[in-house]
Amino acid sequence: MKKNSFTSPTIESQTIEELSKQLLETTGQLYAANEQLKKEQAQKREMLANISHDLRAPITAIRSSIDYLTSGQNLSKEELDSSLQLIHRRTLTLENLIQDMYFLFCVEDNSRAFEFEEVDAAPFLETYFYDAICDTKFDDKNMSLDMPADLDCRLSIDIQKIIRVLDNLFNNAVKYSPANADITLKVELGTDSRCLSVSVIDTGYGIPADAVEHVFGRTYTVSSARTPNSATGSGLGLAIVKAIVERHGGNVKCTSTEGKGSCFSFTLPCINIK
Repeated sequence: MKKNSFTSPTIESQTIEELSKQLLETTGQLYAANEQLKKEQAQKREMLANISHDLRAPITAIRSSIDYLTSGQNLSKEELDSSLQLIHRRTLTLENLIQDMYFLFCVEDNSRAFEFEEVDAAPFLETYFYDAICDTKFDDKNMSLDMPADLDCRLSIDIQKIIRVLDNLFNNAVKYSPANADITLKVELGTDSRCLSVSVIDTGYGIPADAVEHVFGRTYTVSSARTPNSATGSGLGLAIVKAIVERHGGNVKCTSTEGKGSCFSFTLPCINIK
């Protein structure tokens, strides 16, 4: 005798409900991923547009200087020197921009390995600070190190990459601060003692409130909002900072008061906290 197959309506409705729920979740995930992809593509287009604009100015200046030098005019030594110096400065601008673009690409490429080493946090940061302030660019600034005397933890870092982070933050602090401004390297353990917080604090020009959340973006140029004397740069320095710190498992943060100064902080996971 042939048996009739029978499916419980309750079981069938439960299965349909579960499948519908999974479908909704998958659809939501696909939508979120698509929106993120659109956002990243828009950022890349904007970054390329900004870089194209940044490249145009020095290239135009170099071309104009070359045209001037080859115009056949009887130029004085001062005029020749001035044109050659301008070409040199603009060439360095192009070189720095291209190097920053390539460096950011390498850092954001997760297939490129970092060279992690274990270091004692206190002596590493102390050595960096005292080596850095020997640079003449700090001569008209009041430099200080604020670090607990009993700080005793280790970090696993790519040393050269973290030095790049510190260099970028200190260079910004110098660039966007007047003479006799205070610049402080502050180091402290996080509240949960699982991470180290490192901050570069200045009493410079500060950043407008509506710009603070954008400063680590690849398409944002700090100098457009931060300084009255039109300091220049590639605009990628803080994006590089963010990319390096995040590859280390840390986070970046900026707080600022326009006209009073800024604080750029990043965290690094601690290992072997003693």
